Amino acid sequence: MKHTASMGVVLISLALAHTPAGAQTSTAQMRFEGRATSPSDGELLYRERHRILGQCVDGQWRPEAHRVDYMEPGSSEPFAEKQLGFPGRLFQPRVDFRQPSYDERVQVTATEDTLDVRWHNGAGDTRQWSLDIQDSLVVDAGFDHFIRHHWPDLTGGEAVEFRFLAPTRGEAYGFIAEPAPEPLPGADHSFQIRPTGLLMQMLVDPIRLGYRNDGFLTHYVGLGNIRRNQDENYDVAIAYQLQSPPPCPLLSSP
Repeated sequence: MKHTASMGVVLISLALAHTPAGAQTSTAQMRFEGRATSPSDGELLYRERHRILGQCVDGQWRPEAHRVDYMEPGSSEPFAEKQLGFPGRLFQPRVDFRQPSYDERVQVTATEDTLDVRWHNGAGDTRQWSLDIQDSLVVDAGFDHFIRHHWPDLTGGEAVEFRFLAPTRGEAYGFIAEPAPEPLPGADHSFQIRPTGLLMQMLVDPIRLGYRNDGFLTHYVGLGNIRRNQDENYDVAIAYQLQSPPPCPLLSSP
């Protein structure tokens, strides 16, 4: 089983720079929960509670702020949290992830030209990096937007390349999104994202994703962003259940 430091995963946020004329502008909420289990034995590891504020713009749901609380089994108090927002590009959210039990914090912010990463690793060290922004760069839950943006290609059997940020390494690595070779039970569509470089292929297994026909993420199977111990993260199988849907479609009209 392969592990690497947190690459950050599971879902969404977009801050709108302006609102087009005639667009719906009232703020709404989308809510869903995830159950993260061990892929090997099905043991419940933790739960995720997602709350997203957003708007309908030109008939499509556009999130603005996304909060994730992580709870241990039987607890309603979070042991970790993540907040996302989009001051700029859709695939590159602002990220603030904290897991206090390991004294870890990951912050990602984007300027017009650079992506700034700050990682407090729990061992008393703080590391910082700056990366040039590229259109194909995907950060954290931006992968969910990336999948929906390329929905016609992926559901049509094509593959799409991108670069995915590994915030605790301060680098972006080549990845590819493609239809999964084996379907995930209960998913209308099954995709996978996998590294293209030999080094990352040795460290990270493909991440399998399941989606509904309407573009809602239902399954995430692979390396998560919650620490199992000081040196490795959990491999997880997360099943998501929509509690409060957005008032407009997640996917753009054909």
